[in-house]
Amino acid sequence: MADKVVKYKELGERIAARRRQLGLSQNDAAEKLDLSTSFFSRVERGEKVASLETILKIANNFEIPLDFLLQDSMKKGVTDTLQTKLAQIFIDKTPKQAERLLDWLKMLSENINRLN
Repeated sequence: MADKVVKYKELGERIAARRRQLGLSQNDAAEKLDLSTSFFSRVERGEKVASLETILKIANNFEIPLDFLLQDSMKKGVTDTLQTKLAQIFIDKTPKQAERLLDWLKMLSENINRLN
């Protein structure tokens, strides 16, 4: 038996936050995902269970890491927590900004011993 179940309210809150970051109305987002506006609205409120296919469609279309969407439903380890923190840093960045951040992280990683 699983230790955790999907926490749909938290999942919906993260979807809604990302939708707002993208400047989309619920209607625009639902249309983009080929869903009814009422269904999408209920998913955002955690009142409706979305299929795995729909959750993946949302993650892909909104460029949200799946582990970020489901973070409250997953067992956490140190690595998972760090990955989630990194995902949160990158979530609202443009692809160009994300590439620049990655370049900086690579440089820091290569020189971390010199910084101490």
